[in-house]
Amino acid sequence: MRELPPIEAKVLPFRRPSAAVKVRRRSPWVALGRPFLHALLLVGVPIALGAWLLTSPTFALDTLEIAGAHRVEASWVESALEPLKGENLIRLPLDAVESAVAGNPWIERVTVDKRLPDRLRIELTEREPAALLRETAQLSYLDRSGRRIAPFDPDYDVGGLLLVSVAGAPGEPVAGAFGIESELAAAAPDWAATLSEVEVLGEGDYRLHLGALEFPLLVRQGTLASRLATLRPMLPELERRYGRLAFVDLRFERRILLQPDRVRT
Repeated sequence: MRELPPIEAKVLPFRRPSAAVKVRRRSPWVALGRPFLHALLLVGVPIALGAWLLTSPTFALDTLEIAGAHRVEASWVESALEPLKGENLIRLPLDAVESAVAGNPWIERVTVDKRLPDRLRIELTEREPAALLRETAQLSYLDRSGRRIAPFDPDYDVGGLLLVSVAGAPGEPVAGAFGIESELAAAAPDWAATLSEVEVLGEGDYRLHLGALEFPLLVRQGTLASRLATLRPMLPELERRYGRLAFVDLRFERRILLQPDRVRT
């Protein structure tokens, strides 16, 4: 038999580490500082940003954009808002802007819009005159709710306004004049087109001056439809019998009062 050679023992060459592996320990200050840093970023940065927004000259009010100014001059609005120039636009309260221009009687409503960084847009809604109010020796513009707007300005041509006068004590409610105008338009549109003046007599009574008639009508609110229907067919006979009438009183339900200026003989 053939003998096998003996197995030689082999030793694998292992290298000893020159030094032991060092384990780094986390500093307790780092562990404590990380939440603090997060809190600083979450709180401090917004505070700093807010302080910059509220103090930076970038956001100082500089430009006014004015829309809807017709009777109100844009220069008047600019002058009224001049004290607010340079104010921080972000902090500027809108009611301060509205109060600054509220002194103009023609302004009914103000819409304010901030446009960063430094512009303010002001849109005006102006009151519309519906009539001229004659009270004692004064003339004023009147809106449809019966509120006085401003004294009459001969340089401001409105044209075609109804004249409303107060025959009784000053301060008599005048809004009813527009109600009687509407009532006349429904009852006699052809006559309503010639209405030039409504005198407020008080307690729902009015005197109407019409271009369609040579005499004024004394009427009571709420009765025009029936009373005018009674008067209209009588007009030819009235013209025949009377040369001229001072007025016709339609305020009473069962009778019509006539006041002749002169009787034709």
